[in-house]
Amino acid sequence: MIKKHNLKPLSLYEYLKHQNNHDFNLPFFLANNNTYKNARVSFPFRTFTYGLGITYTSASFDKVKIGNIDYEIKGGCLTTIGPGLVCTWMSNYSAVHDTVYFTEELFNGYSNSAFLRSLDFFSHGGRHVISLTKEQLKKVSTLFGSIKELKDDAHAIPGLVHALLMLVKSIHKELDDKSQTKTTSARERVIVQFRKLIAEYYTEHKEVAFYASRLHITPKYLSEVLQSELGKNGKKFIDEFVLMEAKSLLKQTAMSIQEISNFLGYKDASSFTKIFKKLNRITPTDYRAEKY
Repeated sequence: MIKKHNLKPLSLYEYLKHQNNHDFNLPFFLANNNTYKNARVSFPFRTFTYGLGITYTSASFDKVKIGNIDYEIKGGCLTTIGPGLVCTWMSNYSAVHDTVYFTEELFNGYSNSAFLRSLDFFSHGGRHVISLTKEQLKKVSTLFGSIKELKDDAHAIPGLVHALLMLVKSIHKELDDKSQTKTTSARERVIVQFRKLIAEYYTEHKEVAFYASRLHITPKYLSEVLQSELGKNGKKFIDEFVLMEAKSLLKQTAMSIQEISNFLGYKDASSFTKIFKKLNRITPTDYRAEKY
């Protein structure tokens, strides 16, 4: 949707490549705990690639917000993000880890990249951070070791990343199968569907009643589920989601305040500014001017 404005958004993927003198022609990038030291990206950023990371050890919990969900990342965690998600690091990512970022072009000539869009853990509503068992951690670590060893072999990398994706898919399926036996599974499904719906309709609908109607439940029950499972009611969740999108657009694009207002579905720039300041205690213009 951003591309229709003919603007070139800041891509964290390209930014990190530039910071680390990585070849821009290769459709993937390997990151570790040294990669982000000079990045200084503290604002909500929209992702334009796929990312899959593993945390080996962590002296303290790192916190990240992905698609308006707060996660704590500790040793033995698997993290997945996909294009279109807005993320924010809420602490210094100091954990020992490996992450591979890649675009669909990585699989050109190797596999139909459409399968990427079928993997729920890359999109809104998916589990973006999960804890691995020791056996799972060992398997994922082994594949990352091969990817690091053969990172300069353009013929080997697509197959290795594909193997890693299939392993992660099986890990998530195992987790999904276990969750079906929980009494909370019905509530989890409500949250998953709500997150998918808000990602699709947030520019047009910012009221809890719309999403409750689409889910065939009452607004009160929807807010109760969100409050119980995520610690925030429906209205707060929607407001925070829109605020994350707004912050990303303000920092990553050259869109005017009026264009951002239109993009987010507000009737005019003054309405957007008023709501943004209420939620963030600063105007969009001042937020954009802040150093990061």
